[in-house]
Amino acid sequence: MPELIYSASTSADYQALAALVSEYVQWCRARYRADPWFVSEVFGHQSLDSELQSLADAYGPPRGRTLLAARDGVIQGGGAYRRLADGSCEMKRLFVPDRYQGGGIGRRLCRALIESARGEGFQLMRLDTANLFAEAIALYRSMGFRDCAPHHRYPVELMPYLVFMELPLIGVVTS
Repeated sequence: MPELIYSASTSADYQALAALVSEYVQWCRARYRADPWFVSEVFGHQSLDSELQSLADAYGPPRGRTLLAARDGVIQGGGAYRRLADGSCEMKRLFVPDRYQGGGIGRRLCRALIESARGEGFQLMRLDTANLFAEAIALYRSMGFRDCAPHHRYPVELMPYLVFMELPLIGVVTS
């Protein structure tokens, strides 16, 4: 059965995203094992525990959209975006567990999130990621994202570890 990318619409879909995000946090802790405080501070600053209790509100219509990738009924990745106060949107929580990487799922999810946001009329998509996530940064750059000034305020001690990016959604074709 081919891979299916679809919009989350049920509580089970958002529970699947929550499971992915929880796995992502553990993956982040492994990646930043030399700086464990960083992961705790970032997710604490983002109120992740609270967010996990209300994913449909944070990343569901009308505030945003969540997409999941599944094959044979098994969720293999997911991601979301949400509306920002300035009318742009922010990509969040894009993650494909290691066991499913290498087949282009992350690229297809990223492309689908961009196209969905474009279809909803957003003119700009923003994101932030950690500086050690070289694979993610390379993916985003290959999709046309460029470094930009910070669009969120984080505590000053976190800023050297963060990369901010944006992608105009009008008149730009993603690869």
